[in-house]
Amino acid sequence: MPVLREVSLNTSKKKMEKVSIIIPFKEDRGYLKEAIKSVENQSYSNIELILSQSNQGVSYNLNRGIEKATGDFVKYLCDDDRLPERSIEFSVAAFKEQGFQRVVHFIHGNAINFFPDGKTESWFPSVHEPNLFEMLRNNQIHGGTLMYKRSVFDRFGLFNECLWTGEEYEFNLRILSKGAVIGYCDEFLYEYRRHSGQKSLGNMARDYQTKRRIAIEDIKNMYR
Repeated sequence: MPVLREVSLNTSKKKMEKVSIIIPFKEDRGYLKEAIKSVENQSYSNIELILSQSNQGVSYNLNRGIEKATGDFVKYLCDDDRLPERSIEFSVAAFKEQGFQRVVHFIHGNAINFFPDGKTESWFPSVHEPNLFEMLRNNQIHGGTLMYKRSVFDRFGLFNECLWTGEEYEFNLRILSKGAVIGYCDEFLYEYRRHSGQKSLGNMARDYQTKRRIAIEDIKNMYR
């Protein structure tokens, strides 16, 4: 079992939906304090932070955190990334605003990619509310921007622990294929660190990226 540490950050005196933020990781690669600090600095106050650490894969650690989560909403944060100060505030507000018109199961938005040399670039999805077909053609979602209703995991299950890459992509395809509805928040919800230690884009060796492309195609074939 992973080491699970929970930190309650609720300082609000009024009733607010609770958001569970899970940081799944194997070891501190030198960025964990920044990730935690970005959660502590959120403008939204009713947050529980769950650190889920083991030598297992991302999905395993993430699932153990979800099982422990008590929030109305669940968000994951990679240990090498950060959340903009109003990320949770904007995401919860988007759920409330769009929920008046329809049932929304998960929300995504815009992201900022940042590099070791200080350079940053803005990322915007080309499709705001992608359907399954559009997601199979090309992943339209920056995974770190996502926030899910807690009930999504009760209804559709957890992340696939057999996968070594594309875990979030497979989960989103799965829930879309089963009728989940996605909403869009036109705000910057995530800060994505680009560095050589990244699992997906850090290793640009041809053999590794070929293996990764094959794995992603296998995931797509599950839902075609």
